[in-house]
Amino acid sequence: MSGKGKALSWFTGLLGGEYIAKKGVDRQILFIFFCFILVSLYLMWGLWVEDRMALINKNDKIIEELQIEFHEKDLQLTGLDQRTRIEKMLLQGGNTSLHAPEDPPQRIVIE
Repeated sequence: MSGKGKALSWFTGLLGGEYIAKKGVDRQILFIFFCFILVSLYLMWGLWVEDRMALINKNDKIIEELQIEFHEKDLQLTGLDQRTRIEKMLLQGGNTSLHAPEDPPQRIVIE
């Protein structure tokens, strides 16, 4: 029998169940099923952990962005608090000629 015919007979024997009956694998079918279940659970656990890690990384980025936004707003509020405090001090001192600028700053171009 040639190599091609031998491989074909082995493949048909495997699919037909003759190989399983000759080697006594049919007695171990529960163990094989158990191993299949364990491998499936291991793969599902790995995918679940990977999904959770991706969610944690996403949440970390969102938290970092929110912290930056919080610090920016905190600085703005601190600046507003100082501005109102200075305006109150000027009004208490009787100096009414100083006030906040009404026009936006302009750039002076020197050629």
